[in-house]
Amino acid sequence: MADIADGRGILQAALRERGFSHVTSWDHRRRSPYNRHGHRYGWFRHDTPDQYAAVMAMHPDEGTDHAILYAGRHHIPAINCPCCVRPSAHPFWEPTKYHLWSGHLEQMARTVSLHVRWDRLPMNGRNDVMILTLNQRALLFKDLVYD
Repeated sequence: MADIADGRGILQAALRERGFSHVTSWDHRRRSPYNRHGHRYGWFRHDTPDQYAAVMAMHPDEGTDHAILYAGRHHIPAINCPCCVRPSAHPFWEPTKYHLWSGHLEQMARTVSLHVRWDRLPMNGRNDVMILTLNQRALLFKDLVYD
């Protein structure tokens, strides 16, 4: 599982506590002079060669659109909690309003054959969560059209 922009590793620790043993946390900031097990330092990108079974992105800033595109490219589920309007993988020409950014992300997910469901976390701040699952009908249609 890829954990995008985890910073201190709290999400990774919670996932490991619940039995997920193969979790890699990505963060562009190196918080320790040591190489910590299960951490990658650098920007997570949708074209990374690593293989993950799922993607979790909690307030990933510039990694928000990359997480969606990675999940779509690899046909895996993802959970994305967008916060800042910081496109880096796909152009966004609208005003920097959160509701427009959320709509853009939802459209991007549908374009890469992901089904989008929104929920909320019980916390203060940006608590909207995109739950992305495979849209089997869209994948089947693509296979029929391109074969």
